[in-house]
Amino acid sequence: MLERAKACLQSGARDSVRCAQSVSDPHRPWHCRSKRKLHASFWNHGAGDLDLPPWALPPPSPSGPLSIPRLKHDDKKRDMHGTGRDHDEESAPTSIASDGGLFLDFLYPPQALYWLSRTAGRPWERWERRDSKRLPDGFIQTSRAYASRAYFQDVPPGVERQEDAAQGEERIDASERPGLGPGQRLGKRTELPRTVPEEDETDKEFDSIETKLQSMEMRQSTHGFVDLPGDVAEAQSPVLQKLSNILLASQGSHRRLAPDKARSLSDRVLALYNSLDQVDKDDDRLRVEMLIWLSPYTSNDAEALCSELYRTIPSGLRDLRVYQAALDVFTRRGRHVQALILHKEALRNIPNGDQVTKTFFAYALQQRRWSLAVNIESQYETALMSGQQASGIKRSMFWFHVSQVPRILPHALVLAKYLSALQKARTINDQIVTFAAKIFREALLQEVGSLDPVHSKTSAAPQGGADLPKSSIGRLLSHISVVEDSPKLYEHLLLGMVGDGARYPYAQVHRIVSYTYAELRSKARREPYRMHEGLFMTLLDRLTRFWEMLEVDSEARHSLTVRELLKDWEHDHGKIKLDGVAHLLRWYARHGQLDKFEHWWSYLDQHYPAYEAQRAMLSSTIYIHARRGDLPKAKTAFAEVEKVTSQHNESPALQCWNVLIHAYSRADDLPGGLQVLSDAIERGLKPDEYSFHPIMEMLAKRGDVEGVKDLIHQYDTLAQKKQEAAFYGSLLQALANCGRLEEAESVLKSLITKVKTHKVRGSLTGSFDMVLTGHAMRRDIDATMRTYRWMQSERIRLDSNTFGALIQALTSYRQTNAAWKILRTVMPQHGCRPQAFHYALCMTGYANQREWDKALEVHEHMSKRKIKASFSTNAAYLDAKALKEIDEQQRFPGRYAEPMRLDNTIEALEQILQAGISDELALKQPQFGLGPEYGNNVSVAYMSHLIYRHGREHSFKAVKALLKKYKASTKQLDGIADSRPPIELLVSVMVAYHAMGEHGEVEKCWLLAKEQANEIAPSVPVHPLQPAVAEDSERQLDLMQIKPPMVDETPEAGFQTSADASYASGHSDTDPDTPVGAKQTLLPGTADDGPKTPEPSPGRAYILTRPLRHYLYSLAAQGRTRDILSTVSRLFTEGYTMDNRTWNAFVQMLCKSSPPLVLLAFTLTERFLIPNFPGWSFVNTAIGGYIPNPSARREGLQYIRARYLHPEQRIPQYRTFVTLGAAFLQLRTLEAIGRRGQNDDLKGMEKYVGTMKQVRQQAPKTLFAVQSMPTVDDNLQNRLLRRDG
Repeated sequence: MLERAKACLQSGARDSVRCAQSVSDPHRPWHCRSKRKLHASFWNHGAGDLDLPPWALPPPSPSGPLSIPRLKHDDKKRDMHGTGRDHDEESAPTSIASDGGLFLDFLYPPQALYWLSRTAGRPWERWERRDSKRLPDGFIQTSRAYASRAYFQDVPPGVERQEDAAQGEERIDASERPGLGPGQRLGKRTELPRTVPEEDETDKEFDSIETKLQSMEMRQSTHGFVDLPGDVAEAQSPVLQKLSNILLASQGSHRRLAPDKARSLSDRVLALYNSLDQVDKDDDRLRVEMLIWLSPYTSNDAEALCSELYRTIPSGLRDLRVYQAALDVFTRRGRHVQALILHKEALRNIPNGDQVTKTFFAYALQQRRWSLAVNIESQYETALMSGQQASGIKRSMFWFHVSQVPRILPHALVLAKYLSALQKARTINDQIVTFAAKIFREALLQEVGSLDPVHSKTSAAPQGGADLPKSSIGRLLSHISVVEDSPKLYEHLLLGMVGDGARYPYAQVHRIVSYTYAELRSKARREPYRMHEGLFMTLLDRLTRFWEMLEVDSEARHSLTVRELLKDWEHDHGKIKLDGVAHLLRWYARHGQLDKFEHWWSYLDQHYPAYEAQRAMLSSTIYIHARRGDLPKAKTAFAEVEKVTSQHNESPALQCWNVLIHAYSRADDLPGGLQVLSDAIERGLKPDEYSFHPIMEMLAKRGDVEGVKDLIHQYDTLAQKKQEAAFYGSLLQALANCGRLEEAESVLKSLITKVKTHKVRGSLTGSFDMVLTGHAMRRDIDATMRTYRWMQSERIRLDSNTFGALIQALTSYRQTNAAWKILRTVMPQHGCRPQAFHYALCMTGYANQREWDKALEVHEHMSKRKIKASFSTNAAYLDAKALKEIDEQQRFPGRYAEPMRLDNTIEALEQILQAGISDELALKQPQFGLGPEYGNNVSVAYMSHLIYRHGREHSFKAVKALLKKYKASTKQLDGIADSRPPIELLVSVMVAYHAMGEHGEVEKCWLLAKEQANEIAPSVPVHPLQPAVAEDSERQLDLMQIKPPMVDETPEAGFQTSADASYASGHSDTDPDTPVGAKQTLLPGTADDGPKTPEPSPGRAYILTRPLRHYLYSLAAQGRTRDILSTVSRLFTEGYTMDNRTWNAFVQMLCKSSPPLVLLAFTLTERFLIPNFPGWSFVNTAIGGYIPNPSARREGLQYIRARYLHPEQRIPQYRTFVTLGAAFLQLRTLEAIGRRGQNDDLKGMEKYVGTMKQVRQQAPKTLFAVQSMPTVDDNLQNRLLRRDG
């Protein structure tokens, strides 16, 4: 052996100089030139096997001499490079002389080793180092470039290995894995970034094949040189060996190669095969391998050779791989006759021939070869019936295999058009009709009858059922009636679409359900067939949910309705099942449809008269009146329930009591609701969450935070159940109505923890919606979006109220176009159906932007979508229509007989009233604009809007006509001719009377509004509900007295503060240190005038702000400044508040009195308005003037660095600053001339006029703001400050 090694050295010495120079290249430091001759271990045991014969040596590594092993983390035994061995190799000796390199490689100097590696193939050291940087799951311990290698050593723990690199598997770069960046891999270790540039995938695949070939050739060369006798090498020719190597190395690579690379590789294989001897070509195993390998390649020579190879392969050797490869070639070349012959033979020859059928039919379906598809099915069925199938299956599996083909529906739609063409050409036959019907059946079962989730590989509409071609699917349904047992097929399709695990939401497949149901009933009319009652019940549930938000129960095209379904149910089974009748009663009660409810209650009495059958539905007789907001009829219905139950020695169930409490909640009668709950507890009933929640809702509307907390505590004591998330929703609503949103967010954070720890049950969506709506109503879009992102981070489900809050926030910022986009596109994408209040918000937003036409277009869009109108949409529609009509009349005044009579709007109102408004309150969605100010009366709310618009435009005849219509409708409904009008209607009438100059009528309206507010607004204490504690009445009163929080503890400037009711004339100024509980007055004796009234609840303290403003306007027009002061003082004493607009109007009235109450006006502004003043905007009048934007003009914030104000925010308006400036100039004039104008009505109030010095002392910030006000050339400053005109 040493002689052979010497010969090897002599043959390589010729190139040693060049190789040595290449190795010693300083730019390639990884090939360091070694100075060593022999390894030290050689003299110990490294050459211990020199004396052994070749056959006694251990076999070489299967990886070959030049293969570089990859390290993997889960191998326990490794060689010197950490190379793990397979399980079969664990018994092999571990003291191998080398790791797969040359035998006795330690005898070779580095120059010879380098030359051998270059002449044998690819430089393995460089390839090894390159791949060590690419492997994501491990690393390769590279060679040290020494001439000799150490023996097997244990690898330290933590070293990872991979499978043998010679297997040629595709390596995945770490940068190509999702979520991993360059230089990173899965696991805890982090690799350094690669410096080798990335290659094209096809080039890498081709290089990988070359690498495998070189590795295999080197392994075979070394194998023969060391171990094999010469007869083995003679057994296989070099050409055949090379061809076998290529087939093995490139197996499965055709999909990853570029067309030119694939063509080059196939040509290379063809050339090698053609160069073989005929003896080698006659090898059947080689023919099979060549056919399988060549079948994917599309060159003419390759396909021709494949056809020849298939012909020459004996039928006994043709297995599934052969048939699949040949079928691929035949179908690609369009040789369908040969493919059919092949298919027939495969069914007869191999047991799994149906796999050939599946592949062949999928091709025919994909290429829309309908005649070929029919022949394939015919061949399969013929082979099955004749018993010629090798599989021995007696039952046809053909259509089962067809159902496994993905996305059949698009092909079925094309087949339907093909059938239409055949029918027009009169060439259609029964065979193609039956075949098409079966295809349609499988397509529909796969698409809409499957319970599998939607996936792009199986569904024709992966984005949702809205993309399904519903009309085309309807045509498919008409064809499958010829299928055997088609009624059951229709039922199966219906269950797939309406069942609990349906793939698509019902609203997206309602049209398909309607088509399927129509075909089923048509088939049932021709053949006796009864549909199952369970399917009737499921359809009824889905239909009622679908139609509940729509205006009508029919469409222009055919659509299944509840009426039609019930008619067929009675036809099939004689009468409707009791569960169906109960469902209908609950549904009609929920939507307030009294006439239909009464009809089905009569049906219940007729078919199910037993008390046991009706007992569960007794609560519905109360619920329908509760949803309609009719409290008297709800109480009457409860009395009837008590009478019926007493006849059977029972009392009303807890559900009936809960529904009655709900009726009180709908009427906003908090004392009555509390009394009913207390009565139920005294009857021995144990309340539940439905007993407490309506009471909490009423407290939340009033902003009674402590009342809600107390009820939650009593629920824990009485119900002894887990708390509901809806309770905290009421608490959050109460906090939002008090303006305590920061505290609301803290409560929400704690609620999230409680829900996640299962201490509170329920969804968090409603609680987040409360906080979102609170921020939206405050016009804080940043906080709204922050809460929305918080909601998404917690993965809380979105609903219609969530999008409603976003729409409201955008419309308040005059971004109604963005809000409209959310309604039209974003909500459907999230599977949320737009409701009426979403449209109302968009209409109101466009109306506020003076875009009347767009507001009316939104209403038209809602009508086309058949969304059922609510009070909010009708009110927004009437308001937009009225404003548009007013705008047209102002632009074209000569077109109208009577100025400013809104005839078109009045006509629209009459149409709405005639259509019926009884069920508008029953809709379970937000109804903004309808509250206690309207008395929960829908017709009154409509009237008040129109009276207000006509009053502002001085159309007094129209106002009187509308008032007459209101009185007539009230008498018709209530039977009382002189019933009190609600507060908002009084406000509208006050505007009209003030415009007429009838101030006496304005004052009457104010007194009526004040009287109603004293009844609606006061807080209601929540007493303990336990009967045992009810004896101690004093402790009840002290337990839960609602105390409204004081927003500002500073007494108002000029308001006389005293502990008693008398007025001390010596007290000139107010004491800022006066306790909060003291009374606040402006004039002597005003605090105790009239009976004492209870303080309003925090959520109702605003209720008089609008009537107060219009009443103050009327008093100012009469010059009754003393009454202005006494009225405002009394309201503040009673606990009512004023909004920003009323505050500014009040200050302006003080400045315009004669003489002006300058000190009082400046002091009030300093204490209550100026702290929130953001400053003036920069106004450059030298470049053509400054025009404030419309939103600033609407809020009165011209030239002020503010645009949107939330309801609780109070700052001075621009007009207020100008009026203060004019009053200050008038005060300076009065001081200059040394006299003051006296008014008998203002005697004794000179201190409120003040002096310039007092103004500077009491209101320095307000005075500075007035003095720094921008000087602009507008009508207001010219009229008040410059006295122009």
